[in-house]
Formats: sequence, structure tokens, C-alpha cells
Amino acid sequence: MTSPTTSSKSLVRPHSSARLATLDARKQLVFGACVCEALLPNYRQFESEAGWGDSLSLQNALDAAWASVEAPSPMGDVVPQLIERCERAAPGSADFDSLFVTAAQDACFAVCALLDHTASPEVERIVQTATYATDSIDHYVQEVEKLLPDDPSLESKILAHPLMQQELRRQETILSILEQGGAFDEAVLLRLKQVGKGSGQGNLRLA
Repeated sequence: MTSPTTSSKSLVRPHSSARLATLDARKQLVFGACVCEALLPNYRQFESEAGWGDSLSLQNALDAAWASVEAPSPMGDVVPQLIERCERAAPGSADFDSLFVTAAQDACFAVCALLDHTASPEVERIVQTATYATDSIDHYVQEVEKLLPDDPSLESKILAHPLMQQELRRQETILSILEQGGAFDEAVLLRLKQVGKGSGQGNLRLA
């Protein structure tokens, strides 16, 4: 399986840095964690097909990020350890013949970007998690729809695809909730996490 030579990344910028920058670091972290919730099922699908992987390390890392949201405290030395485990969990593209190998990589790198943000908050790290989410769909759609890299309407086809539209709506819903202000309590966190998880099948499946 070859990697796509064209990406819709230039067209699909999930959310501008300026918009996310209006949120505090905690809400930025929540946005990134919600986005990552839809990527872990993609990794598990790869793991099931390939018979290789470490979804537990990804889940533990995401759980640690959520814990730091719910009870804000420095994560300290644990962050480098979590990142190292997530990086080791990333499959090599040449090593596996699975439609989900790129999505598995994106899940690992998105969680790593999220962990980096917990240690040193930078809005671009959160924007990157959202970009990994749309990149997973970009690659998947090109493969399953058998789109040609030199198709002049490639980007518009990917953008219009139901999976991409679903992901963009999900991200927009999460951001809109975070922008509303007001109480940021357990009920709001549970609602946001559920929006992030969606159907629980990952962002490569329609709800």
C-alpha cells in the first residue's frame, strides 16, 4: 500500500491557532483530548488486523491527560515516559499491509502532541492533534475511494466526503462548547468526552 502523494492538509485546517488561542491551556488540552478519543479506535482496528501494537500505552497516556484536566497538577517526569511508550507503539508503514497503519501512526503522534502540551502548553500542539485527525481521514478516503493523486478535484472530494464532514462537525462542536464559557464542571467534561468518542468506532466510521 502506497502513501498518498497529496494531502488535504493545505485545504482542511481544522481550527486556526487564533481561535484556539482564545481558550486557556486547560480548555486547549480538553479539545485535544476529545479529538484523540476518536483516534484510539482506529489504532485498535490496526492492532486487531496486524496482530501487533500497544493500544494500552495510548489509552494510559490519554487517561493521564484527562486526569490532569480533572485534577490539575504537574505531570512531571511521567510525560517523557508516556511519550516514549506512544512513540514505540507507532507502526512502521513498510512493516504492515493494513489500511489502518497510517491512522495508527496518526493516533500515536496526536497523543504525543497532547502530552507535549501538558508539559509545555503551546496552541500549535493542539492544532496538530486536530490535523492528525483529518489527515487520517484524508489518507483513508483516498484509499477506499481509489482517488487519483493527480485529480484536480482531489481536495474538494476529500473535503466533501461524509467522514471528513463528520470529523469537522465533531471538532466544531467541541470547540463551540469550550467557547461558551461558564462552569467547567464534571458534567461538561463528560459531555465533551462523549462528543469526542462519538459512536466509539473511531473517526473512520460514520456514526
